[in-house]
Amino acid sequence: MIKLAGCVITDERGRTLLLHRNNGRHKQWEIPGGKIDAGETAEQAAVREVKEELGIDIDIQEKVGDAGFVMGGKKYHYTWFSAVITDGKPKIAEPKTFDNLKYLSPAKMREIYEQLSPNTQNFLNLQGGGKLREP
Repeated sequence: MIKLAGCVITDERGRTLLLHRNNGRHKQWEIPGGKIDAGETAEQAAVREVKEELGIDIDIQEKVGDAGFVMGGKKYHYTWFSAVITDGKPKIAEPKTFDNLKYLSPAKMREIYEQLSPNTQNFLNLQGGGKLREP
């Protein structure tokens, strides 16, 4: 199982910041985050990944949940943390991987549900009392 972690960053209107992955293999909206490296905690991985992907510094507030999913025949387990931006303005820092970023409301995320990554679908379902996509 591959362990992942990332951050839920919201704006003053309660919208969640999502990145649009468009790297040839995947074309989907997702929560910023990625793989937990050896010797790293989930919190450390989340902070590092957000810095790499968005070029911002954050402070983690709390763990907001975790869930598993299967993608491409592999099992993943993702931990979400709420975070606030402490320095910088979000931008696409990995243009070979991502081509857009937006703050999206839960209603808009439900409208484009099929365009969300399995992980982001899990997060949305968890927030709305829906069913998780467990492996």
